[in-house]
Amino acid sequence: MPLDYPDYLRFKKLEVLPSDAHLHESYFRDYLRTGGIPEYVLSGDDAYIRELMDNIIHKDIAALHGIRQLQQLKDFFLMLMERCGKTMSINKVAKVLGISNDTSKRFFDLFCDTYIVYPVSRFGKLNEQMVSPKKIYCCDTGIRTFYTGERDWGALFENYCYLRLKHLNLRYVYLDSTELDFYTENKWLLECKFHDEALSPKQEVLFNSFPAKEKYVLRTHQDVAQKLLELEAGSL
Repeated sequence: MPLDYPDYLRFKKLEVLPSDAHLHESYFRDYLRTGGIPEYVLSGDDAYIRELMDNIIHKDIAALHGIRQLQQLKDFFLMLMERCGKTMSINKVAKVLGISNDTSKRFFDLFCDTYIVYPVSRFGKLNEQMVSPKKIYCCDTGIRTFYTGERDWGALFENYCYLRLKHLNLRYVYLDSTELDFYTENKWLLECKFHDEALSPKQEVLFNSFPAKEKYVLRTHQDVAQKLLELEAGSL
C-alpha cells in the first residue's frame, strides 16, 4: 500500500505540534493531491508517475497477457481514473471505447488484479451484488489526480477513506435511487463528506433510517484515524 497520511508527514519531515493543528488542513490537501507513492512524495517528479503507470500497463498487463489493443487499454485506464469513487458499468465503457463487453470485463479484471483499482460491491442479496455495477477506487489518490487533474476534493477524500478502511470488507448502499458510501462487516454505516459538505435530503433520510450498529459521517483524516483506533482497541 502507498504511504498513509502520517507516513507522508514523516517522509516530508513535517511535524505538526498540537498548537499548530490548523496546519493539517493544507498538509492533508497536499497529501490527497500528491498521494503516497514514496518516490513521488520525495521527488515530486511527474515523469516518475507517468513512467510507473506506463510500465504497469505495458509490462504487467499488456505484455504479460498478450493484449494487442494497447491504446484501448490505455483509454480504459483513463476511464477508470475518471470513475474513481463512482459506479462503473462495464458494458457502457465497452460501448464508449468501441470494444466488446468481454474485452471490457477482461480489462477491468486485469486492472483489479494488478491492484491499480479496487472494486466495491453493492450491499444486499447475492443477486443484487452480482448484477449491480461496482464502485471503484484508485490505489493512490496521487495517481488519480495526476490523470484527472485536481478537482472534486470530496471524491479524493472518499478514496482516502476507502484505502484506510478497506480491510473492513466494505460495501456501498443503494436504495430508492440514493447511495451511501460504505457499510462494513462490523455493521458500521459510513458516509464521507469532506469538511462542511452536506448530505442531500434523500441521503439524510436513508442514513437515519438504515439499520446499522454504528453510524458515522467522516469529514477529516482525524475522523478516520479515530475509527481505526476504536477498532484496534476492540471497542466493537
